Amino acid sequence: MKAEVVVVGAGVTGVLTSAALFEKGIHNIVLVEKNYPGSGGSFRCATGIRASFTSREHIEVMKRAIELWPAISAKYGIRYSRDGYLWILTRERDVEFFKKVVEFQNSRGVPTRMIGPSQVQELVPTMRTDKIIAAVHDPMAGKASCFEAVLNPLAVLRKQGITILSNTQANKLIVENSAIKGVLTSKGIIHADQVLVAAGGESKDLLKTVGIDLPIRNIPKHVMVSETFKPLIKPLIIDWSTSSYILQLLHGNFYIGADIPEEHDVEASNRLEFLRKAARVWSAYFPWLREVYILRYWTGYYDMTPDHHPIIGPFKEVEGLYVAAGFSGHGFMMAPAVAEALAEYMTGGKPVVREFENLNYERFAKGEVIKEIAVFG
Repeated sequence: MKAEVVVVGAGVTGVLTSAALFEKGIHNIVLVEKNYPGSGGSFRCATGIRASFTSREHIEVMKRAIELWPAISAKYGIRYSRDGYLWILTRERDVEFFKKVVEFQNSRGVPTRMIGPSQVQELVPTMRTDKIIAAVHDPMAGKASCFEAVLNPLAVLRKQGITILSNTQANKLIVENSAIKGVLTSKGIIHADQVLVAAGGESKDLLKTVGIDLPIRNIPKHVMVSETFKPLIKPLIIDWSTSSYILQLLHGNFYIGADIPEEHDVEASNRLEFLRKAARVWSAYFPWLREVYILRYWTGYYDMTPDHHPIIGPFKEVEGLYVAAGFSGHGFMMAPAVAEALAEYMTGGKPVVREFENLNYERFAKGEVIKEIAVFG
């Protein structure tokens, strides 16, 4: 099989990048997926979209993503809403820290603000606020349907003639004279002059086949999902002191995550410790949650880099080889901006957002890491 571009990984990044490349005139694209489209992090994510980060790179990339989400949503029929984020603070030291964070975010054009318990009550009337000292409200943040963000563009790509190979393992990258030549898969070789690896934590194993060692480690994460209710909670709410969060998904389920101690690069498994912590934290804020049935509990992974920022763009070592991985839990929200940037790279241009160039693979060897603090769940 011969293609102009092979994209490894049919999550939201791979799918939206394929769509962006098609719009730029690259029509012979093969999308390779180990399982089924969206089966990695995309269908397990919290669907949140925010620019309230602590690094310039994350903020500028996410401001662009937030600009693009409405157009992407309208084009593909993806449900998207800007219901905001709330960062709940219950310790004085966190309040002082977030005052500085808000000042920095405001300086970069993100309209976060410090609010008190009474304002939290106005935003979430069903929430107890007696233990809350203050909160950070991000009105620009929102959420989108993770299922529609993958499946709707994918349906359009199918009609346009893009080849999608599900249940197909990418085993090895083929390189000759320091240039990419294709991908060896479980269904044979796909010859191509450009390859994008966007396979989450598994990107590391594939790139090792050409001697590139991504500094990515997978860490298990846990989520439980309730039965469906009428709209009760609009913003995504983060309890900063416990690294836990809750939101009501667009179709009505409550989606609850909580951080528990985990080892890197181990198989994710269900943990009673998670259920206990998540229930304890959020039933204190929403006592009525004690009466709610939990329908599902699943595990997934954050593919983490040392500085909690993704690795995006080309490799100097191999011409025609590109990567988008190591999103550290933020890949879904960034996807429209990442797709735009990769499509520019892969057609000989530069990203609209210059900060993408700081997210290259070489930054680790150069010691130019960029620290992000606002990681939770």
